Amino acid sequence: MKKQMKMKTIILLLRLLQIILNVANFTIAEPIYSEIFRCKKDSGTYQPNSLYKTNLVSALKSLPALTFNSVGVKPNQVTAVALCAGYLNPKDCKSCVDKTIPLLLQKCPNQKGAAAWRMKCMVKYGEYVVNNYDVWFVANEVSGTKTKDVVGLQNVLSSLGDTLLLGLYKEQPTGYAFDNIRYGSQKVYMVMQCIGDILPNDCTKCLRHISGEIKRCCSGAIAAAILTPNCYMRYAHSDFRVL
Repeated sequence: MKKQMKMKTIILLLRLLQIILNVANFTIAEPIYSEIFRCKKDSGTYQPNSLYKTNLVSALKSLPALTFNSVGVKPNQVTAVALCAGYLNPKDCKSCVDKTIPLLLQKCPNQKGAAAWRMKCMVKYGEYVVNNYDVWFVANEVSGTKTKDVVGLQNVLSSLGDTLLLGLYKEQPTGYAFDNIRYGSQKVYMVMQCIGDILPNDCTKCLRHISGEIKRCCSGAIAAAILTPNCYMRYAHSDFRVL
């Protein structure tokens, strides 16, 4: 009798331990932040002591006080852009951008066009493009933890994404939307955002484009982000604004 009670106690403890580990894995897996650097290969190159390099340094120095700055005239004109998550405070935004700039210049030492995503900010520079819907790279960050209810999660993400698209330009800051939706006993949090100088129509096109990437790259993932030079979206089962 005592052996049976002892065995039942051990089984209960093992089940409890499994639950704790599952919860821990579920939490640790999100949010996912990577350091993503892309050098635009077709943008051309510049020399270390060139006018282009001088204009580039000047344009980058203005960030993030200016989220968009263009210095010089063609063919040595440089446009620099910074984007911080809409929920980030100014101090953390500046810190993120200031740390990203030298790393980007190191990764792309002579490329005329480049972009970087680090933590909660993005920095890019290159030729000014009138059509901001120039998705020359798409990167993703994906949790290794998957849900068994893939279809259910996809439906929730689609519904929440549609809601955010409708609210992008209704409140300040414009081009930014954040919300959550109930998913079973938990919630799914999502953010969508575009760079500040993008046209509203191009912003919507950019976000719809990357929304389509979710099924291809991140099906069933409990947390993921799709990142481009002009817009991004992120979702998770925890409120990543406070992490």
